[in-house]
Amino acid sequence: MLTLSKKGPKALVVAIVTALGISGAISLGVTSPASAAQTLNIGISADMDKLDPHTSTNFATVRILGLVYSELVESTPDLKIVPGLAKSWYWNSDSTQLDMYMRPGVKFQDGTPFTAADAKASLERILLPATGAASRGNLSLVTSITANRTQLTIKFSAPNAPFLAALDGVNMAMLSKKDIDAGLIGKKVNGTGPFKFTSWSPGTSVKLASNADYFKGAPAVAGLNFQIIPAESSILSALNAGTIDFSYIGNPAVAKQVGSNLVMQKTSSLSYHVLQLNARVAPFNNINVRLAIACAIDRQAVVDSAALGEGAPTGPLTMPAYRSSLKARPCATGDVTQAKKYLAAGGYPNGITIDVMTEGGEYALATPIALSVQSQLAKAGIKMNIQALDAATYIPKWLAGDFGAAVANNGGKVDPDTMYTRYFTSTGNLNKVAGYSSSTLDALFLKGKSTGNVTRRAAVYTSITKELETQAVWVWLFTPYDYYVSSKSLSGFTPNPNGSLLELRNVKLS
Repeated sequence: MLTLSKKGPKALVVAIVTALGISGAISLGVTSPASAAQTLNIGISADMDKLDPHTSTNFATVRILGLVYSELVESTPDLKIVPGLAKSWYWNSDSTQLDMYMRPGVKFQDGTPFTAADAKASLERILLPATGAASRGNLSLVTSITANRTQLTIKFSAPNAPFLAALDGVNMAMLSKKDIDAGLIGKKVNGTGPFKFTSWSPGTSVKLASNADYFKGAPAVAGLNFQIIPAESSILSALNAGTIDFSYIGNPAVAKQVGSNLVMQKTSSLSYHVLQLNARVAPFNNINVRLAIACAIDRQAVVDSAALGEGAPTGPLTMPAYRSSLKARPCATGDVTQAKKYLAAGGYPNGITIDVMTEGGEYALATPIALSVQSQLAKAGIKMNIQALDAATYIPKWLAGDFGAAVANNGGKVDPDTMYTRYFTSTGNLNKVAGYSSSTLDALFLKGKSTGNVTRRAAVYTSITKELETQAVWVWLFTPYDYYVSSKSLSGFTPNPNGSLLELRNVKLS
């Protein structure tokens, strides 16, 4: 049941909750029996935007719902795939069938048991185009899904070695079949994760309570209180004042101000900052224009100016086992002379003007990155107009591919297939966002699925990197560091390079 209050939500949230026929605070009526002193107070710079884990792309939504829902597998902080709701699994000899066995005794938040039938319904919902699931492309080879008591059997049209990695993440959350059938997804929050969703006051806070029935054991804290504090500098002030206990910081300039009174954990991230170019939209459909832009930008200079040196230039693949070589790109470093030659070859000897959209709010580095890129492009005769948008405008335009160029912060993945199949294959569900596909990439991605051998797969993804870079599909800029700041009374948190906050299930407050 949903109970409402009259708080004033932001514009995006108004649209979402109006579509659901509700307004103000969303509450499921769950209360924590423990004292308020045991609740972990967390500062976040942006609000959630929806309650459907399968369609979430907003970082705040993904992080919060990732604490409420569980998946069949998990990735650990050292990037290993381990059992989640599936306790074990077995591949057939040619990796075209996967049998998974569900963990017994797991319950949803409403008390109903989790079964293989729920897993089947969840995967089928992701596969349904009408759902608009963010990770539908990662299930592209699935031909059938069957459930028999505790066993889930998935068959594929071709070998699909990276499929286990594709099952990780909140976009692959396991939902209740009952809720799916009743059309309650996005209206009712009913997961199997370490915390139960209790309330959402749009623009103000999100509250979660400890799940005593969590299959890996109840968290030590009574709950989590996410307080929405738009500026990261204000989040740091709240940490210093002791009004919050924990936060993620994305801006290195703020992270550098963290004092010895707090604890900061700094970790390399799988995510990446990128200048996305839509090759289906003029003038970016001109390869020479794309190459000119790619050659005009010195990635290290962007790191130094926008991120105070906190990061590393990157190619498309950011995971350690398959990391892209920077030698694949047309200009290893910024080369203004070569950029001008490409621009002239593209028919713009006197220069060109382009529009690039950015998003503020949670994306703290968007403006510094855009300004750095703008300054560098100007030296090559490329005038860049920055279109600064709020998240409510930016996200729908990004998902629709309704832009020529965009500065973006995209999440990385444990496996290269799950990272980019959905973007750069012709049938990928995010191909409109990518703005580029080719028969060559389609064949390479299919080949990359065919073996679990890292060495053989690495050769395939080297070829994928080469095409993405030589075609200047996007301009990959750099991978950042993530900063997790907490009071000294908190212990037990281990950062995950994928940005997940799931390890908050292990924290304690002294």
